[in-house]
Amino acid sequence: MSQTSFLASVAHWTQIECKERVLEAIPKLITLYKNAEDLQQTVDILKILCSSFLPHLDISTADTEKEFYSAVMPQASDMFDSAVDNLLAEAGMTESDHLQKTLLTLLTVLMDICECLELCLGHAINKEEERLSSLPHAVSSSVLHVLYCSYTHCSTSDKIYGEQLALVAAPLSTLFKKTHSLQQAFTSLLERPAFCDCSSVNVIEDLTAVCHRLLEISKVVSGMDVRVFASTLKILSNLAVQHAEVLKENLDVAAILSFLCEEIVNTCYHIATLLLQNSQEMSEQSVLLLRQHLKLAVFLLKIVVHFCEIFTNCLSRAAAWLLTLLLSILRFQHEFTLTPDAFIDEIQHHLLVGLKPLLCLLLSDKEFVAQVASVDLVSDSTSVCLLCVTILSLLPASDAKVRDVWMAINDLHGASTSILEILFSSVKHCYMSLVLPVCLHGVTRPGKPPVSVSLYEYTCTNLCGFIACIPSRQFPVLELCLLKHTLSWDAYTACLAIDAWCFVGRYGDSHLCLQHCKLLMELCSTSLPSLTVDPANAALVDFRSYRAVPYINLQQALFRLMKFTTAEQQLQLFEEMAVETHLGLWSCMPVPYLHPDIVHRLKMAALSWLSQTVTALKCVDMVPAQHILNLGEALTVISCLYRQRCGFDELQVLPLVLTVWDLLASSIVGHLFERHILALLIDCSSYLLPVMDNCSLKEVVGLVLTLMPGSADSIKLAAASFLSAFGSKVVSPSAEQMKILAHVAQLFRMLLTDENPMIHQRALEAFSVFAEKTNHEMVVSLCLQEDSTLQQTVVNYLSKISCKSSLSERNFILSHQVETVRGWQSLCVNNLLHPNTSLLGKAAESFRFTEMGHTDIKSAAAVEELIGAVRSSVDQLRGLKACLTDMSRRQLQEAYDKIGALL
Repeated sequence: MSQTSFLASVAHWTQIECKERVLEAIPKLITLYKNAEDLQQTVDILKILCSSFLPHLDISTADTEKEFYSAVMPQASDMFDSAVDNLLAEAGMTESDHLQKTLLTLLTVLMDICECLELCLGHAINKEEERLSSLPHAVSSSVLHVLYCSYTHCSTSDKIYGEQLALVAAPLSTLFKKTHSLQQAFTSLLERPAFCDCSSVNVIEDLTAVCHRLLEISKVVSGMDVRVFASTLKILSNLAVQHAEVLKENLDVAAILSFLCEEIVNTCYHIATLLLQNSQEMSEQSVLLLRQHLKLAVFLLKIVVHFCEIFTNCLSRAAAWLLTLLLSILRFQHEFTLTPDAFIDEIQHHLLVGLKPLLCLLLSDKEFVAQVASVDLVSDSTSVCLLCVTILSLLPASDAKVRDVWMAINDLHGASTSILEILFSSVKHCYMSLVLPVCLHGVTRPGKPPVSVSLYEYTCTNLCGFIACIPSRQFPVLELCLLKHTLSWDAYTACLAIDAWCFVGRYGDSHLCLQHCKLLMELCSTSLPSLTVDPANAALVDFRSYRAVPYINLQQALFRLMKFTTAEQQLQLFEEMAVETHLGLWSCMPVPYLHPDIVHRLKMAALSWLSQTVTALKCVDMVPAQHILNLGEALTVISCLYRQRCGFDELQVLPLVLTVWDLLASSIVGHLFERHILALLIDCSSYLLPVMDNCSLKEVVGLVLTLMPGSADSIKLAAASFLSAFGSKVVSPSAEQMKILAHVAQLFRMLLTDENPMIHQRALEAFSVFAEKTNHEMVVSLCLQEDSTLQQTVVNYLSKISCKSSLSERNFILSHQVETVRGWQSLCVNNLLHPNTSLLGKAAESFRFTEMGHTDIKSAAAVEELIGAVRSSVDQLRGLKACLTDMSRRQLQEAYDKIGALL
């Protein structure tokens, strides 16, 4: 009988005939199967083999069954490739009825192959354990290859078929379903213990290949169907975890973890996109899609945690992706806290719950530690900050070796750092998150409802909790970090360091607090910026570096730490740092907390210093630079002590302050000197208002009014504070009364109409206090008369109605940045008692725009600084006009001509 006639007769055999002649027919059919002339004939033979004879192989030997699978499965896989290649070739042809028929025929071939392979797997699943273990490698490799090719063809169908996609949409959908059905059958086979018996090296290699192939399939179906994607990863996870002991040497765990992390990051991106697109109201379809993405992300995160638990020694190569995953999830903790969406809590609850278990597994991995140390702080600073806080919360429960690693890290570039250093560096770049109301879940107390806290409070609380748990041998790292960042120019970084330092002083050993106070006092006494004196003219003084921000930060830290010292410790410090030689340092201490003997000597020394300085100033014609420095320090000390309500005898201070007013009215030395001294002088005068008589009051108010036009912002702000205090002053009836009140009204009018928003706001506050307290109601009417716009502005302020400034914030920064920062640096020391409202933060905010790289702001600020320097030089030259030589005059004329040509 010929092969053709044999094949035709077999097609009509009954099941009984097939069962009786199975051993005779299968070898002949396999030969025909291998030598078939075309694709369709091969598929027909495969269908006969799988449907008519495969069910009756139970009566055959295991070797016959093994030969059947070894012959049929690889050929089916090759057949599938040939059909796909034909599809790719035909899909590019011109559309016609013949083309449509050809495409449908080839797709039917693919579906038939999937069905036949599924029949093969179904037969294998029902086998006994002994015969199941003898199945050849070709079973798994052929099925996985078909799965991969079929899913790939479906996922790229839009590119393959183009405009013809509509013609084959239905069969493609059927192919996808049959492929998934084949995958489910293969999953059932993998769940049989005998199929994955790892007693031999070959089986271990096969299992490793299966896992890697499943990973490739997962990458293909990730964007197609969520259920298929999840089921594929579930197979991979179960297989890898179940046989972890034998697979850990060969399995590419890093590739699996990297892929899972990438998928979670992409899913988080899709969730974030949905939240942003539906921030106001979310449709039912969007809700379903959001929950689907969330469910998938949680599922993938659980797999990642499970892998990390089992393969703890294989995490280093995936450390970068694991870090990216952590940062992506942490974004949901802060970026969407302002989104009015009910799903935010659900997202945070499901995603963030997996962070700590994952981090606990990564804490001991040195590669992960190095990745954290090398992370980009600028682009994702808030997430890095939250990551560091989470790490700090986990370290106390970790081994001592793990804590040591995080306290002495070597990053990818070999530089040394610590988790504390990374935290402070990230806070430096978290400006927007610190300013905006980003609310996080704070520490929950037993029996109390959870409360929301700011990012700063959240960071500070967890930092202090970590500090309370570190051993004494790691204190040098902590102390160095706190000192370094206390000297930072960034307000929030310095404030965090000072708060943490105060926690150490409050809850640490008293001797430790004393040593810290000594250190800070020594630094303050040795690092006070010195004045720049022109050797050619000792009267010209540059105050640009005076009262630098890091020095003020040291004073704030010392001010707060001194409260935790005992009286005996204060006296010990007082003996080492005598008030006579360190008056400026002691005046910035918390006077109400100091020992009474120290306070008494401090007041006496302050009065003596001011008296000696004033006497020295009256006795010279050309004011030396040291006298200017002494005057500034003396007025600073008096102002600081007054702010702390130190009981001065005003009648002793008043004559000295009035003498300074007289001296400055007759001869003011230097533009920068004038700004610094006048601001302090006005501030001191505001405390002496109750004891000033009308004549002195008229002189002081008149001088302040004279200085207002074109004066520095620091002087205007001091004048606003002066007017606020004037509300409690009762000017007795006299010839000077009307003049004084008219000057006060004019001062208010000038400040209320100032273009600087900061000064305008401070003037409104001062006017509100003055109007509430004063007995001279006429001043209020004098301020607002004949100016309806000003009247409306005041009414809106008192009624708490917001209004837009006439000057935009950008223009304000461009025109006032340098002036504001300098002015507040000189006055910031007077705000040490109020760190939360200190203008140090405002100065740092003004500088931040420059740090962001706005070249136009930098240029404008530089121009403003240059103009200020030119004005200062002109003022100085005016006082030295008589000393100019002919050569000096020619040089000045040349400079003037160059400026004129430039303009």
